Amino acid sequence: MNKPYISTMSHKQGGRTLKKQSGSALLIAVFVIIVISLLGASLMSLQRDSAQGTSYEIYAARAYLAAYSASEIALTQLFPLGASEASAANCTGNKIEPTLPSDTAGFHGCGVNYTCNIISSAVATRYKVVSTATCKNSQINTRRQITVEASSL
Repeated sequence: MNKPYISTMSHKQGGRTLKKQSGSALLIAVFVIIVISLLGASLMSLQRDSAQGTSYEIYAARAYLAAYSASEIALTQLFPLGASEASAANCTGNKIEPTLPSDTAGFHGCGVNYTCNIISSAVATRYKVVSTATCKNSQINTRRQITVEASSL
């Protein structure tokens, strides 16, 4: 008669292996959580920096457009429509702040001024208009300056 062969050795060995693996799974889970948390924190930092860069670009564009608008205002006062010559009386050399409507939504937080100087020459009178705009909020302060030269013939 043959005796059935029962091995209890492999059963015990399998139990020990499962016990050893249960602790390593906890370490792997903690490691994965830490790595995902670091990735999330770096993505949030990247997003914050991107938003701040966009704010700088917006305020720089506002300042540039405000300075450009001030130079256009100066030129329209210097060379009025329908006049045959430039109105040199409007070019005083002093800083002038153009009046902007208080409800100008696009230029909220911006201030602008310009100076106009007469540069004499033998051929024609030249005018130099320098407009400066500053746009700011609690964290950003942006300044742009535009210089325009015009001459009357």
